[in-house]
Amino acid sequence: MLDLRSTDIPRTSPGSQLLAEERPEIRVILAAPRGFCAGVRRAIDAVRDALAKHGTPVFVRRAIVHNLEVVRSLEAEGAVFVQELDEVPAGGVVVFSAHGVSPAILADAQKRGLIAYDAVCPLVAKVHREVERHQRRGRQIILIGHKGHPEIEGTLGHVSSVRKHVVNSVDEVENLPISSHEPAAYAVQTTYSVDDARTIIQALHLRFADLVGPASSDICYATTNRQAAVREVALQSDAIIVAGEQFSSNACRLAEVASAHCNNVQLVAGSDEIDWSGLPKSGVIGITAAASTPETSVQSILSALGARYRMIVEELGSGTETTVFKRMAIA
Repeated sequence: MLDLRSTDIPRTSPGSQLLAEERPEIRVILAAPRGFCAGVRRAIDAVRDALAKHGTPVFVRRAIVHNLEVVRSLEAEGAVFVQELDEVPAGGVVVFSAHGVSPAILADAQKRGLIAYDAVCPLVAKVHREVERHQRRGRQIILIGHKGHPEIEGTLGHVSSVRKHVVNSVDEVENLPISSHEPAAYAVQTTYSVDDARTIIQALHLRFADLVGPASSDICYATTNRQAAVREVALQSDAIIVAGEQFSSNACRLAEVASAHCNNVQLVAGSDEIDWSGLPKSGVIGITAAASTPETSVQSILSALGARYRMIVEELGSGTETTVFKRMAIA
């Protein structure tokens, strides 16, 4: 256990000038693991390595990961974020995000004469290979995930010769326009809710006589670990703060998991978004961070809490992750 009353966390901040003896005491539980996963680190490193190799500007199609602090940091280093490839000048350098893209996007980059690097997370690439294998065998593809999410859009782009469907609920499974006797296969968005995926997969097995899925879960280790950790923390907390963006799938899933066990959950990108009136005057506050959220966001939240509370901080969970992906070759 770490008592942060003896650390350098700021005691005051603008608008909150409480003396130490005036601040209420709380216990803060940090979920472990939290924050960056191996795929996020690999994608961010790819942009920085491309900048080191080619100089500025290096273009990035869409947000490299779903976190504005990361995007702004890379912009300050010379990265230019665009929505589509037609915004990249001929011969330019472009990096594709960790969420993955369709083969059509890769072909378009080659057609335009761009120097392209695909920073797709290896675990997302695994899903791409799965759906390609299923379509070669003539199975209709069912993706469990959120329509419009870039990972789902990229995966859909790998399916061209069979019908493809996206489901996000048991009701959508029941309404699929597929005969129960047609051969089908499913894959899962890597940042999806573990509990929701389990329920939908059960419904698929009940619906289809000839259904296959991945040999091992498509939901990535980081998503699984962070959801398990925040569940454990939420069971002991009076309030939960999830550090992450509202448009981040894995951050939203963490907030959903926490909300199932704690009725006071805030999803914030940083300390400036905290609703202080919603936090308890005493008790336990749990904190976690999405796989795309830098640890600096957590430290900012701790600093803001330290200006208003006397804190006793501890970490709860399985600890450090050991998964590391090989750095991309930037030539």
